[in-house]
Amino acid sequence: MQANYEADPLAKYICLNCNRGDVEEAMLLCDGCDDSYHTFCLIPPLNDIPKGDWRCPKCVCEEVKKPIEAFGFEQATREYTLQQFGEMADQFKAEYFNMPVHMVPTELVEKEFWRITSSIDEDVSVEYGADLHTMEHGSGFPLKNSVCLMADDQQYSESNWNLNNMPILEESVLAYINADISGMKIPWMYVGMCFATFCWHNEDHWSYSINYLHWGEPKTWYGVPGTAAEKLETCMKRAAPELFQSQPDLLHQLVTILNPNILMNDGVPVYRTDQHAGEFVVTFPRAYHAGFNQGYNFAEAVNFCPADWVKLGRECVDHYSVLRRYCVFSHDEIVCKMALEADRLNLGIATACYLDMVEMIDTEKKLRKSLLEWGVTKAQREAFELLQDDERQCDFCKTTCFLSAVSCTCTPAFVCLRHYSELCKCPPEQHTLKYRYTLDELPL
Repeated sequence: MQANYEADPLAKYICLNCNRGDVEEAMLLCDGCDDSYHTFCLIPPLNDIPKGDWRCPKCVCEEVKKPIEAFGFEQATREYTLQQFGEMADQFKAEYFNMPVHMVPTELVEKEFWRITSSIDEDVSVEYGADLHTMEHGSGFPLKNSVCLMADDQQYSESNWNLNNMPILEESVLAYINADISGMKIPWMYVGMCFATFCWHNEDHWSYSINYLHWGEPKTWYGVPGTAAEKLETCMKRAAPELFQSQPDLLHQLVTILNPNILMNDGVPVYRTDQHAGEFVVTFPRAYHAGFNQGYNFAEAVNFCPADWVKLGRECVDHYSVLRRYCVFSHDEIVCKMALEADRLNLGIATACYLDMVEMIDTEKKLRKSLLEWGVTKAQREAFELLQDDERQCDFCKTTCFLSAVSCTCTPAFVCLRHYSELCKCPPEQHTLKYRYTLDELPL
C-alpha cells in the first residue's frame, strides 16, 4: 500500500520534487543552494542521509559545466622511480588494511573499493602511472632492435605475443597505418597500486585490446559485451542524467565508474576476472571494461584489428559522426591503402577489405550524386592524406575526411558530403567538391 503524504503548510522546508514538507527526517538540504529534497524523491533515491556536504542535482549540473580540466583525474606533481613508487604503494596498502600486502585477500580489496566509491563523505587518494609511452620509457618486452639480447630474449622479441609486434602483424589492419598511434599501435605501460582505477570505456574505433600483466599484484576487471554496449550507456545516463546532460561525451573521457551490481540490476550483463602476473586479458570490439589494481603491479597494453574488425570499424566511425566525436584515424584511408597493396593481404583481410570497399564506394556515389543534384559543379582534387588530421575534419560532425569534402569561398573550413548543407548559407555555385579519387579511380 502506497503512503499518502499530506503537505504541511507550516513546514520549514519543501521538497522541490513532490512539493511537500512532511517526513522531515528524510529531508535533505543542499549545501550549495539551500534547496530541499526528500531522500526518497531523488533519482536514484538515497537510503540514508549522507554525512558531510551534499549537493542537489542542479548544483551538480552547474559544477560539471565548468571547464573540462576541472573534471577528472588530477595530474600528480611528484615524480617517482619505479622503486620509490613500489615502496609508496606497498606502504599505503599495508597501512590501509593493517596487514602485510601479500596477506590481504582480493575479495577484501574489492569490497573496500566499491564501499569507497559509493561513499559520499569519504575520500581516498591513490596514484596511477598510466599511459606511459613505451617509446619514451621502454617496453616490458624485449625489442627486435635491442642490443645484446640473450637467446631467450631473442625468441620473445620476435614472438607474435610480444605487444610491440601484435598490432603490426599481417593479420592486423593497424599494420597499414603509417603513423605511430600512441596507445593503439604503440603499447602503453601502467604502473598500478591498490585502488588505482581504470573507468568504464571501450577502445578507440571499437578495436580489440590486449593487456599483459608483467608482474605484481592482480588487476581486477569487469567487462560488458559489445552487444550490450548501448544497454550500459542507457543505464549510466539514467544513473547520472545531470552529468551526461552537460557532457554527452562523458563515457569517452575515462572518468566514470559505476558499480557492476547497478548495471546488472538494470539487465546489463557484467563479467569479472582477476588478472594475475603472466596473464593476458583481451577485450573485444565495443566491449566496455573497467576495473582497479589490487596493489603494486606493472602492465602493458595495445590495440589490434583483425579482419572481422573492419565492418565494426566502419560502424564505429558512423557512430562517432552522430556523437560528433573526433576519429583517431581515417577508416576510408586505411581501406584504400590496403586495396592499393592487395598483394600484401592475406585472404581474410582481403575479403573484409573488398566487402568494406563495396559499401564505401556505393555510399560515396550516392553522396556525390546528392551534391550534384543540389547544384555543386566545381571540383578539385585534394590529397587529404598530406594534411594533418585536425586540418581535414568535418566542421560539423568532426569525422576525418579522406575520399571527399565540400568547401566554400566564404570560409576556410569544410565538411563531409553528408553535411554539405551545414557549412554555410551560400548558394551551391560557390561550393567546391574536394575529392581524393574520381569514382572511376576507386579500386575494386
